[in-house]
Amino acid sequence: MESSTYTGENAAEARDMDAVARFYVKCALWLGVHDPVFVDAYFGPAAVRDEALTVTVPPDRIAGYAADLLATLDRIDPDRLEEAGRMRHTHLREMIRALNTRAGILAGEKLSFDAETEALYGVAATEDDTDWYGELHATLDARLPGDGNLSVRYRAFMDSYVIPSDRLEPVFAAAFAESRRRTVERLPLPAGERLEIGYTAGEPWEAFIRYLGDATSLVRVNADLPVTIDRALAYACHEGYPGRHTMRTIRETALVRARGWIEHSVVTLASPLATVAEGAAVLGEEMIFSGHERAQFFEEVLFPLAGFEPEDAGLFDAVVIESTALNRTGNARVARKYLGGVLSREEACRHLRDVLLLDREAAEARLRLIEEFRAYPVALAEGYRIVRDYVGDGAGRWERFVHALTEPALPGDLTSSGSPG
Repeated sequence: MESSTYTGENAAEARDMDAVARFYVKCALWLGVHDPVFVDAYFGPAAVRDEALTVTVPPDRIAGYAADLLATLDRIDPDRLEEAGRMRHTHLREMIRALNTRAGILAGEKLSFDAETEALYGVAATEDDTDWYGELHATLDARLPGDGNLSVRYRAFMDSYVIPSDRLEPVFAAAFAESRRRTVERLPLPAGERLEIGYTAGEPWEAFIRYLGDATSLVRVNADLPVTIDRALAYACHEGYPGRHTMRTIRETALVRARGWIEHSVVTLASPLATVAEGAAVLGEEMIFSGHERAQFFEEVLFPLAGFEPEDAGLFDAVVIESTALNRTGNARVARKYLGGVLSREEACRHLRDVLLLDREAAEARLRLIEEFRAYPVALAEGYRIVRDYVGDGAGRWERFVHALTEPALPGDLTSSGSPG
């Protein structure tokens, strides 16, 4: 392929946010060639993608283009824009800043882990507390049957709730169906919305979802790997309803198609907008299965479908609540200490085993994900905290959640205001 002939000045000449946004999309697609985890989905015009990918652009040049685009935005006076335009201007700037940072890193720029987290995701990593997990371990120790080593008991307990491979399909189907039913009671989905679930084997992943555009997602579940029953429901909520699939169908309809904001047709996993979006997706399970409702759904539907004793559902749900909090916080802390140079690789693995209660194989797999996605676990944990605190309790809770889920919100948008704007 030939080098690109585009320059940031091409967009700058128009001094127009549509031109900036279109060129940003091309830059994101170019960067995705060098960083396979940067672009999570693209559902914009095929012509834009095809035009972008006819050339190869090195990361240092992409960083330069991003700087040009930021300079262009500086020449657009937001005070002369209507409210939606001002919001777009602010959010487009943060998307481009994150792209500029990521391209610079790939080009060889060195940032501390904390600086990288702030620049890419718009949040600060949680400060260290040597006993942050003590209370969670104590609660798990009291709940889990038997005596002795906590990690051994925890893994044995969870292993007893691995869904038999011949029951994966009905369990996942029921989880997705119920999460969708509860979501549409609160949040209308675009016409023609569709999520297809399929099953495969021989893959390294447990499951994945791909948003294809036109309100359609494809889910594939690996029937070869052990999947505990809580993962079926968590996956249905986080990836399906009211999580990523729901978010993307609504944003495609409301932002890309209705407003013409093409920048939202490329979903990147490194930006402050991703922090809020992922936090809302994680919170989704708590929103539609509040209080005792999840344990009740396990007991009445999922446990019988998987062949488990329904009377065990309450204990299982209580253990999952604690272990989920342990992993969400622990992943972020291990990522910061390992990638920040505080822990060696061996020490990080041991921390994952001793604190997050993973076996050696799972700890190695988790560490590889941290190495690949870097600060993303911090963004996930902080995004969840920010959205949870913003949503709060009482009247207006669902309205605030829908705002965080479906609007392009930055972390600061949710921490500086108590209501949707």
